[in-house]
Amino acid sequence: MTHAHGPADVAYAVVEGVSLGLRDGLETLVRPAGDLVLVGGGARSAWWAQLLADILEVPLSVCEGGEAGGAMGAARLAWLADGGAEAEVCRPPQLRQRFEPERATGGTTASRHARFKALYAALRSNF
Repeated sequence: MTHAHGPADVAYAVVEGVSLGLRDGLETLVRPAGDLVLVGGGARSAWWAQLLADILEVPLSVCEGGEAGGAMGAARLAWLADGGAEAEVCRPPQLRQRFEPERATGGTTASRHARFKALYAALRSNF
C-alpha cells in the first residue's frame, strides 16, 4: 500500500486478508460436501458473504439469526445440558440467503491467494 490508498482500500485489504486466511484454513480440511454457513457479525454483510464464497470457492449460506450464531449455539448447548429435548433444541435454522461462487472471479481470487501465501511465507521466515 502507498500514501495514495485511502481508508476504503485499507478496509478492503483487511477483509480480503481475513478471507484469504480462512481459505488457508479450509484447504487444510477435507472440502465440505455441501454449503458452508456464515455465522457471527460477518453474516450481516451480503458483500462479505459473496467475497467469501468467491475466495473459498464453495456455496455459502446465511441463515436467519446467523449474526448471533455463536451465542445461540452456546444457549442451545446449555438448554440441552438442562434437559432440553434434542428435537426441540436443534431445529435447523431458516435460510436467509445463499451465495454461489462467481466463476468469473476464480482466476483473480486464485492468483491473489497465491500472492497472499507467498507474502505470508516471506514474512514468517523473518521471525
